[in-house]
Amino acid sequence: MYMSRVLSNLKPYYIYERARIVGYLLLFLLAFPVTLVITLITLVIHCVTRKPSIVNPNAKRILISGGGMTKALQLVRSLYMAGHYIVLTEEYPFTTHRFSRCISRFYVCAFTKTNHSDYIQSIVDIVQRERIDIFIPASHSWCECADSLVKEALLPLNCVTVQGDLKDLEMLSNKYEFCTRARSLGLSVPKTYKITDPKQVLEFDFSKEKCQFILKCIADDIVTRWSLTKLPCQTKQQTIDYLNTLTISKTNPWIMQEFIPGKEYCTHGTVHNGELRLYACCESSPWLLHYKHVDNKPLILQWVQDFCLRTNISGQASFDFIESYEDGRPYAIECNPRTHTAIVAFYNHSGVAETYVDTKHLLHGPIQPYSNTRECYWLHHELWDLLNVRHMEDFLRILRRLFNGKEAIYSVEDPLPFFLHYTLHMPYVLICHLLNPTPFTKVDCNLSLIL
Repeated sequence: MYMSRVLSNLKPYYIYERARIVGYLLLFLLAFPVTLVITLITLVIHCVTRKPSIVNPNAKRILISGGGMTKALQLVRSLYMAGHYIVLTEEYPFTTHRFSRCISRFYVCAFTKTNHSDYIQSIVDIVQRERIDIFIPASHSWCECADSLVKEALLPLNCVTVQGDLKDLEMLSNKYEFCTRARSLGLSVPKTYKITDPKQVLEFDFSKEKCQFILKCIADDIVTRWSLTKLPCQTKQQTIDYLNTLTISKTNPWIMQEFIPGKEYCTHGTVHNGELRLYACCESSPWLLHYKHVDNKPLILQWVQDFCLRTNISGQASFDFIESYEDGRPYAIECNPRTHTAIVAFYNHSGVAETYVDTKHLLHGPIQPYSNTRECYWLHHELWDLLNVRHMEDFLRILRRLFNGKEAIYSVEDPLPFFLHYTLHMPYVLICHLLNPTPFTKVDCNLSLIL
């Protein structure tokens, strides 16, 4: 039995997966001196230029979840800089963001995927223990429904949860229901059909359509989301072969959505009773690892404001758009009702906290990143791209981003998460995967996961 397991781990597939992991580990090892020097220099600068902590007489006690992700760290920093007391939680103890100087306490909460009731109770316990005023979920897609249930559980404790109601969340996260609702409001969305059986695709009369279509899983699927196989395929057999690779069923429905050639944008929105209070819009990039706010897309902003106002939603809503090459209009393709990583574009903005803590109407519209905000990136992703570059033009573009952009985790005022994340956290994740290799698409330093 033991020998058979050893031999199975020596199959070419497992050898290849382990070789990829070893390659990433070598990258982190080679980059260690760089991150160490940067951190030591930063600590010296921080000691010399350190500013006293802001004293806020109206400070709130705030709990933020999803502590292993960069978006949670950014929220922690933005709220701390406004003088609030910050508690961080995550489902596993080894997140190195817990060592941020902006965090007063850290807690491990229950694992959400396995038992929502345990997760809800663990959040309730933290709120009671720390006397939390505001709970801001910055968590994974699988926590969305659980966080809406947490909102209901925290109401008797006078704790505000920045999360939509379960009914609104289910509408927003369901790609078909979202597009149907937006179309009913007269807002621009692609043609979208619900697919529960591959036969629906085979029987669809594509000859009546002037466009092509793509298939997307209604449930969040970070691995298949980038598949852009266009329908119909050149032959019916090719379409059948493609459908056979998908898990379409009544219990796992998909959508067939009009493919609109254009440029893709992602947004982050913080909303209260229909008012868009915080807003960022960035060009989408492969694997969403580069973020720079664009402020010259008024039609996208207007679309988001109209939808939020007319549906009266609250919480956090991140809309994805295609700006059509043909007519220049933005078409919303889906919505994720949670914090978007695009929030890193607020790294130098002092107004983020008021959009979460205060509910007073904003006279001049939503707070947006400054126009001089630099493009955010993750250092080790850029280094990996440098090692795989094939053209001088790409090499120079990456260098320009490294020197002119902003490393998403790095902060002069809070340098330890940057060093520990790349030195301890990600190597730990890689070693765990090395011991139990499974298929993966990429190593994501943003989400702190292997996908």
